[in-house]
Amino acid sequence: MNANELAQKMLEWGEKHLELALLTAEIESAVLEIGKTQNVGNVRASYSKGRKSYRYNEAGQTAPPATIEQHTKIVTTHSVDWKGICQAANIKDIPFTQGEPSVKVKVVA
Repeated sequence: MNANELAQKMLEWGEKHLELALLTAEIESAVLEIGKTQNVGNVRASYSKGRKSYRYNEAGQTAPPATIEQHTKIVTTHSVDWKGICQAANIKDIPFTQGEPSVKVKVVA
């Protein structure tokens, strides 16, 4: 392959890459709306609802002081096991933040 042929191939790749990126974005947007992984042929668009991040310290603040004391560890720094506090105090309503939903499109072998 000479330099001109290589340049043509690279330009063609750039155009197809952009076209594929736009198609991928359309698929991701549609699957986000559906809210469920989609499989068609050997292509999979995997939906993820986002990761939860629990804020045990907010819920654990309402636990009895004895439970907080039992799960508080003092090392070189002050550390409080808020998850342990919530479990020991049987606190079920834990506030959390929800990550952003996402979709990953791939070819499945």
